[in-house]
Amino acid sequence: MEELETGASRLKALQIFSDRLAVNDDGMMFLDGLEARYLLNRFGSPLVVTMEHTLLTNFHRLRRAFEINWPGAVRVLYSIKSNNSLAIRHLLSKAGAGGDCFGFAELKATLDSGADPAGIALNGSNKSFELICQAVDAGVRINIDGEDEIDFIRRACSATGKTAKVNLRLKVLPKKLSAFMSGSSLKHGDGVESVKRAKWGFTLETAQPLLARLLALHEMDMLGFSCHIGHLSNRPEAFAAIAESFGITVRCLSQEMDFRPRVLDLGGGWAREREPEQRGEDMQRITIEMQAEAACMALMESLGPLRRQEYQTLPELWVEPGRYISGNAQVLLATVGAIKQDAGYRWVHVDASCNDLQRIETGGFYYHVLPANLMHVPCNTLYEIVGGTCFRSVLGAGRSLPPLARDDIVAILDSGMYAEVFANQFNSLPRPAAVLVGPSQSVEIIRERESIADVFAQHRVPERLTIPSKE
Repeated sequence: MEELETGASRLKALQIFSDRLAVNDDGMMFLDGLEARYLLNRFGSPLVVTMEHTLLTNFHRLRRAFEINWPGAVRVLYSIKSNNSLAIRHLLSKAGAGGDCFGFAELKATLDSGADPAGIALNGSNKSFELICQAVDAGVRINIDGEDEIDFIRRACSATGKTAKVNLRLKVLPKKLSAFMSGSSLKHGDGVESVKRAKWGFTLETAQPLLARLLALHEMDMLGFSCHIGHLSNRPEAFAAIAESFGITVRCLSQEMDFRPRVLDLGGGWAREREPEQRGEDMQRITIEMQAEAACMALMESLGPLRRQEYQTLPELWVEPGRYISGNAQVLLATVGAIKQDAGYRWVHVDASCNDLQRIETGGFYYHVLPANLMHVPCNTLYEIVGGTCFRSVLGAGRSLPPLARDDIVAILDSGMYAEVFANQFNSLPRPAAVLVGPSQSVEIIRERESIADVFAQHRVPERLTIPSKE
C-alpha cells in the first residue's frame, strides 16, 4: 500500500538550496530556527516571515553565477519593485547590490539604503523632468526610454552642472523566444507580438538616430545599452534567445556609429528553481548557473567583432533581478478559522486572503501550502483553501492536507515577490505585519501590522457630510 504524503515529505521534495525551513519531531515547521507557532503567538496572524540568510544566499549565488560566466565586471541591480521592504533593500545594499528603480519613491528608497549611485539604473518610459534632475544630480545611470528624455537630461545637466550617465534601452524581438512562452506571457499577443506591444525600448531602426544624437552631445556620457523582456519563461534557451537578439542589435548599432559600449544591461526576469509562476507544473530544477551560462554565452557570441580576446575590454554586464532574490525569502503564515463542508467540497478558511497574494488573481500563480503544525500527519483530505473576503479568494484549490481544525497553521511558500507590493485592503482588511529573522534566530518587525484606522487614514469626509454630534 502506497504511503500517504505528509507536509514534511512534500517540503523535502520541494526544497531548494536557500530554503531555511525544517520540521521537528512533533511536526512543527521551523523558519530559520524559529517555530511557526511561536512567531504567530508573538507577532499575530497572518504574518509575513522574512529570512535574512535566504535573501543573502540568493543574492550571492546569482552574482557568482554571472561572475563565473561573464569574463568582465558584473553588477547586480536589485529590482525593488518585486519587494519594496526597506529592511530588505538595506540588507542588499550592505551586501553590495545596486538597484533597478522606477519613479521617485523607488529611487529615494534605493539611495537612502546606501546603494552606490553608480550601480543604480533609473528605468521607465515616462520620466518627468523633476525625476531626471534628481537622477542626474545623484549620479544615477539613466536608461533612456523616451525621445523627450534627451532634452530633459540636457536641461538637468545645465541645471546641476553635472554630466549624465546614460544607456539607451533597446526593444529586441527574438523569434526563438516564442517557443518558450506560455500562460499569462501570451495575454498580450502570440509569441514576440506580446513583447512588441510592450511600451519599453527602441527597435534598431529607431535607436540608430537616437544613438547618433546622444553621441554628439557633450552633456551625455553614453555608457551602453539596456534591455528587459522580463519573466516569460524559465528555460535557459529563452534567456539565450533574448541575449542573442540583444547582442546582435548592440553590434549593429556599435558598428554603424563606431561606438564601443562600456555597459550592457540584460535586465531581470531570472527564474528560481521553485516558483509560483510555474502555475503548479512539476519543478524543473533549472538553476541560475544554467540561465547565466546560456545568456552570457549567447551574448558574447552575438557581439562578434566587438568581442576581443582581452577579457578586460568586455563591457560591464548589468542584471536586474528581483524575484530571484526575494521570492523564497518570505513565507506567509496564516491561521485556520471556519471549516465548511457541502456539495462535495470542503472549504478551510484562513485569515490571509488573495489580498495578500494578488498574483493568484492577476497571474494564475500557484503557491505551495503546507500544514505548518501538522507536518507529520498524512495529507488525506482535499480542501479549498480560501481567504475571508467576499470574493472567492481561493489560495489553493483541491489541495490535500491533513484533517484541519480551528487554530491550525498553514505556511504559504514563496510569498517574497510581488505579494506585499501588490497587497490591498479589499473588504477594508488591514494588511499583515512582516518580521525579519536574522542571525542567531533574532527576530524584528520590519513592517507594522495595519490597524482599521490605517485602512482609512488617507480618507477625508467633507464637513457637510459629517454626522452631527449627539451632545
